[in-house]
Amino acid sequence: MSEQYKIIAEIPEMLLPLLEGYTDGKRNPAVTRKRYYVAYGGRDSAKSWTFARALILLGIYEPLRMLCAREIQRTIADSVHRVLADQITAMNAGLYYTVQDASITGANSAEFLFAGLRGIDAAKIKSFEGVDIAWVEEAQAVTKKSWDILIPTIRAPDSEIWATFNPDLDSDDTYQRFVVNRPSDAWVQKIGWRDNKWYSRSLDSHRAQLEREDKDEYAHVYGGEPRSVVAGAVYAREMTA
Repeated sequence: MSEQYKIIAEIPEMLLPLLEGYTDGKRNPAVTRKRYYVAYGGRDSAKSWTFARALILLGIYEPLRMLCAREIQRTIADSVHRVLADQITAMNAGLYYTVQDASITGANSAEFLFAGLRGIDAAKIKSFEGVDIAWVEEAQAVTKKSWDILIPTIRAPDSEIWATFNPDLDSDDTYQRFVVNRPSDAWVQKIGWRDNKWYSRSLDSHRAQLEREDKDEYAHVYGGEPRSVVAGAVYAREMTA
């Protein structure tokens, strides 16, 4: 491939399993991929842009239909459209994708769809049945009702569901569903800023200050721990009440 069109796609080592079974743009049929790919943790851990890069790569390899969802999406600005567009540019993948104001399509007919889960109705459910990969961003906010609708909707052969989130409460459905009661066919990885060699140095002073002044909040914001775990039983009782 000409250097002009060479794809640049570095990602954190801990998140490489997102691309398991793919080598040099080809899928190895002998490798069985998971149904669920989930990454959770604290701020500045590169979860969102890594998942975006992985989807962009897989969409170059195959003409996939990829749904990018979150609990509430009122406009395209609420979606990961901007993250994907920025990563297509950063990866030098513009030859393979056409980015428009509300859509992203691949030269091989791959496409990204965008939706808010709370707004899914019967018509939308039918249109999502052919989705190959559904990526749910900010999944800590996704309700049990939304998961119970989405999971059986994504049922194309070998379809997958991806999720990224910063935990809020350990009682949240997403945390219980994928961390506490991890499915047997799931890859689940906790990741933090120390695992991201591209972490923002501009946040160094904030990290250090927060760790000195409020270790519980530091553990939540940067350590990816649920608030009810790091803040102790008093906070948990208050929330329950």
